[in-house]
Amino acid sequence: MNLPLKFTNHELHMRAIMDAVLSAADPEVAVAHNLKLEDGFLCIGSYRLQLLPDARIYLVGLGKAAPSMCRAAVERLGARLAAGVAAVPYSYSDGPIPRVQYFAAGHPLPDAGSLAAGRAVVEMLKQTRSGDLVLALISGGGSAMIELPQPGINLQDLRILNKLLLISGAPIQEINIVRKSISQIKAGGLARLAAPAQTAALILSDVVGDRLSSIASGPTVLRGAKPEDARRVLKDYSLWSRIPESIRCALSRERWPVARVHHPKNIIIGSNRLVVQSAAKKAKEQGFSVRILSLQMRGEASLMGVRLATRIRSARRPVCLLMGGETTVTVHGKGKGGRNQQLALAAALALEGVPTVAAMCLATDGIDGPTDAAGAMITGETVKEAHKRGLKPREALHNNDAYPLLDEVGALIRTGPTGTNLNDIVVGLTYWD
Repeated sequence: MNLPLKFTNHELHMRAIMDAVLSAADPEVAVAHNLKLEDGFLCIGSYRLQLLPDARIYLVGLGKAAPSMCRAAVERLGARLAAGVAAVPYSYSDGPIPRVQYFAAGHPLPDAGSLAAGRAVVEMLKQTRSGDLVLALISGGGSAMIELPQPGINLQDLRILNKLLLISGAPIQEINIVRKSISQIKAGGLARLAAPAQTAALILSDVVGDRLSSIASGPTVLRGAKPEDARRVLKDYSLWSRIPESIRCALSRERWPVARVHHPKNIIIGSNRLVVQSAAKKAKEQGFSVRILSLQMRGEASLMGVRLATRIRSARRPVCLLMGGETTVTVHGKGKGGRNQQLALAAALALEGVPTVAAMCLATDGIDGPTDAAGAMITGETVKEAHKRGLKPREALHNNDAYPLLDEVGALIRTGPTGTNLNDIVVGLTYWD
């Protein structure tokens, strides 16, 4: 039953929209809808791939949605599945996945589990022969959670590089340019390791614009990494002299031409566009008119928060404003927070005193930065409430310390890890009263 469009119901309206978003992002349902065995064919997305009677299927899962995606695939593939390897989040606790060896691995920084998963994939794929199929299940976080670096690069150096990239303010597309150039799995490396077997991938996109080569750094996209591009990114963000020597050596080493392999079938089965459309549908059902401001949201989180507030101030009432994508934060302070919390606090400052408006900034994976929050919900009263409690919102924003302030005023959203990642969604609601 829909609630009246009154500001007093804004939290319930936001909750309904959030529930619709997370339901639309369900990875198990997405795989089940796009994978089926039928009369000697594997139907994957819109493709029908013929399987020889003795053909074997190998599974590789990587990313935050790997457990759910693997469970759905194992059920669909049945006895055709020979073996599998999956890199899964540390939060995964549902027990073994049949015939799949899984490794708990780190995100956003690779760790020992990431390298162990990479080595296990290599060993498994040594068994492939012509006629076999390697099915990759790819989701956000996969770039960190499974890795096999170029020779000479150890885990410590890999983590140092990733830490520097993540606080540089570089967008994920440019971060992945560097990651791909030092990896044997990224940039089509997984498909090359799978040869002579054919490769197909079901992909949940966590990249604004859904560029295949950027999602988890494109392990099944045959687009060779260019070290010169990685060097350019590192120099553009003043990181070249700060990265470990092993990384500089790897990016300066001459590369041999890569072998030709079967062209992989890559199918996107979920994206940020889907969750924004689901939010729009739910908002309309509740009686709001809807405006989708952007499906390409990116850039500095605090600036995006100000832009959101400006659009909310000038919007007709009642309306639901939507943006989808993923912002970045250039870290200047030593506080605690995430990009959605930074965006929410900036919006709260810009909306201070504006009546009957609310905004929600949400990470669909339930993890906003190194915190236990998925994001935050603010109103025109949030900053006033912070001042009442002796807090300093503008100082917190400058110090990248949104988490404690938003926690104190009760604005944080905690969903726990959702088991998927389709970028972020920002919702603005305006009311008559």
